[in-house]
Parts: sequence; structure tokens; C-alpha cells
Amino acid sequence: MPEIAFLLGDTRIARNDNHVRLPTAFAAAGWAVTTVPQEAVRLGPQGVSFGTVDPARFDLIWLLGLGRAETFFDRMQLLRQLPQSRFVTRIDALVYLHAKYGWWRYMPETYASNDAAYLKSLLRLGDDWVAKPSAGSYGRDVERVRADAAGAATLDRLTGNGSHAYCVLQRYVAEIEGGEKRTLVAAGHIVGSYLRLPESGFRSNLTQGASAHLTTLTSDERHLVERVARELVTEGIGYAAVDTVFPYLMEVNLANPGGLATLAALGCDMAADVVAALTAEPSLNGGWRRSPAAPAT
Repeated sequence: MPEIAFLLGDTRIARNDNHVRLPTAFAAAGWAVTTVPQEAVRLGPQGVSFGTVDPARFDLIWLLGLGRAETFFDRMQLLRQLPQSRFVTRIDALVYLHAKYGWWRYMPETYASNDAAYLKSLLRLGDDWVAKPSAGSYGRDVERVRADAAGAATLDRLTGNGSHAYCVLQRYVAEIEGGEKRTLVAAGHIVGSYLRLPESGFRSNLTQGASAHLTTLTSDERHLVERVARELVTEGIGYAAVDTVFPYLMEVNLANPGGLATLAALGCDMAADVVAALTAEPSLNGGWRRSPAAPAT
């Protein structure tokens, strides 16, 4: 019987139910499932272990969420010592490609800096902008800004009022008012999509009051998502949520992307499809990664 380990953060504060839904789907597919707290990762003379559990027993390891910020880099460096072919998403990808920076080529005109004065100078280029924290989530502190006193104050705040925190500044995309499409991708395969429609304004996050609706991708949207999906496989990323406002990519969530519960609430339970995509190859230990050039379907 194949085995999978889920490394979990604090599930008491989880924003989705992936820590329940995905282990349940793997168990239903005949896998032995073990859940381990991320904080149990440690190093000893025999190597890295999950508390008293030997990682070598698992065919797949799925790190769900990034865990506590205070221990993040220690855990990532330790997990990096394990064979990366066993991870649903490789550690390097989680560290370097989660969220915004790794995908800027597909995004609206994008800048990032911890220099508030530099960012303020960009506002004078005209048009509307959106300012957001570099590591933010759920639409928190995402603001529409212009070249005025309010916009300058927002950039001061997001860069930490002198503490030099990084802030992302993007051209405002008017199409966002018609909604943002989230597409779940597993092993380079499109699993399902839904539209996140803002209640008002431009924040399409469900936590900000947006509504969810089943949708399909247009041929052009599908081409964009499939192109990104091929890159995901090449980078060793097994599961992701790809957010698009055509013709732009807005974000790629790798750590613990929501969406399965939303699709299930809309009548499409896709957790089994995720398991099927990730385990389709005869070799379970990351076999799907051995064909990075294979087209997404």
C-alpha cells in the first residue's frame, strides 16, 4: 500500500479544509495516510525525521501551508535535505515561487520595492495602481492608489513607515471588476475553475465578500493557464491555484491553495481528481515530474 505524509501547520487557524479533504481523498484511493505537525521536523545523526517517524517510508510528502514564520527557514532547510522527488511540491519552489514574485512576467506591469519614495515616484506615471504587501493573502491591505496624499500615505504604511518592508505596486486592471478566475492545477492538469466575483470594487477574495460561481475557461484563458501549468511541472510543483484576469496572471498559490471546498460547495467535488492526477504515473515517487515537457490537459 502506498503511503503519503501530510505535514500540517496549525489547523486551528486554517483558512480552508485541505488538511481534512485531501487526506480523506488519498485514503479513499487506497493510500495509507499519516499527518504530522510541521514543527515535528528535526535533525539527528540519522538525518531528518518527522519526530519519531522516518520520512523514508513515504512515497509522497505534502507540505500543506508554510507554517510559523519564526521557524520557516529552519524547516525549509531541513526538508531540503530529503529526496525532493517525494514531495508533491518541492521545497525550492515553496521558498522561491509561491505567490507573486516568481510569476511577474505574466502579470500586469509590476514593481516591488522597500523604498517608499521610489514607489511614490511611480504613481506620477499616471493611471490607477494597486498596492499590496509582498507576502499578503486573502486581500488584506490591498489598496487602490493614485498620485495623491492618500496614495502616498498607503505606500508609507505598506513599507512599514520607515521599517523598509517590501510592497508590490501593480497597474490597476479594470477587468478585475468582472471577476477573477481561480483554476486548480494538479500535476500539470487543470482540475477545475471558478469565478470570484467582487461584491463591489476590485477585491475578488471570498474573504472580502466576493461570491463564487462555477465557470469554464475560454480558449485563450486555457492557453494561458496551460502555459503556466507546464512551468509548474518543470519547477516540481504538483498542486497550485492559478488566479487569472485575462490576459493577466494575478497570483500562483502553492503553499495551501483554497478552492476544493469552494468547488465542492458549488457541486463539484474534485479532491479525487487531484489524487488521480498526482498518482497517475506507474512510479509513485514523483513520477509525473519526469516528463516536464508533457502538455497540460
